[in-house]
Amino acid sequence: MKKSILFSVIIPTYNREEKLKKAIESVVSQNYKNWEILVIDNFSNDNTKRLVQSYNNHKIKFFTISNKGIIAKSRNLGILKSKGKFVAFLDSDDLWMPEKLNECFKLLKKNPEIKFLYHNMYIKNSFGGLYFNKVKYFRNLIKPIKNDLILNGPAFPTSSVVVNKNIFKKINCFKTSKKFFAWEDFDAWIRLAHKTNQFQSINKTLGYLLHDGTNTLDSKRQIKNIYSFKNEYLQNQGLGFTEWCNYALMRSFLKIGRFDRSIFFLRKLKIEFFNIKKNIKIIIFIIFNILKIRY
Repeated sequence: MKKSILFSVIIPTYNREEKLKKAIESVVSQNYKNWEILVIDNFSNDNTKRLVQSYNNHKIKFFTISNKGIIAKSRNLGILKSKGKFVAFLDSDDLWMPEKLNECFKLLKKNPEIKFLYHNMYIKNSFGGLYFNKVKYFRNLIKPIKNDLILNGPAFPTSSVVVNKNIFKKINCFKTSKKFFAWEDFDAWIRLAHKTNQFQSINKTLGYLLHDGTNTLDSKRQIKNIYSFKNEYLQNQGLGFTEWCNYALMRSFLKIGRFDRSIFFLRKLKIEFFNIKKNIKIIIFIIFNILKIRY
């Protein structure tokens, strides 16, 4: 009897041939082998298709979609085409460590009721060619999960997520409206948390998340959509989520050189600049973005 697939790994991509290869290799190298890969390509004009076909592996599948810059459309197509019980998301410029899927399998075997898994990832932040490695991006969620997410903001990167496909389909997967640009994943986690509290963290670092910075166009779109996203949830939410939105707005305005607006939202955060240890990440971010913009 043919063994059913447990994990469907969905990799959206566009013109990232070299980075995509590393992402695929990080899945192929997994210690746990019951997976399939679905590469969802936004009609790249590089050798993306040839790269995927070069593996000549029935477990690595290739699909195309014109997503018009909305990655949620690519992820939703991957979910539709997937055959696994669980879907795992991996951006084409991110990497997994070899034990990632095995760690997920062990937890799911121990507790079949789990619907959602996430874990720590290292971040590689690039500021003008300088890289800051191994900065952790993660926090444990406190039940009720929906309240924690709404009040405190994102807790994990999408490339760490493994979710039960059936329950994800019950919330109609990711929203594809442009107003959710850059926030469609966070919105999905909130909606999913209204369905189940069965979120489980893996207290291990199981991947690398690459941040090369956001271009000016994307930052402007993020600013517009943060406002929309904020209004979407603030009707019945608390101060913590407001503070998170203000931080996101401060970052986005800073990236496009709008220091006046950035300072406005920075003041709303009430950051204690003299508490260096507490705020070192924010201070480093501000300094390097100012240097990057000015020079």
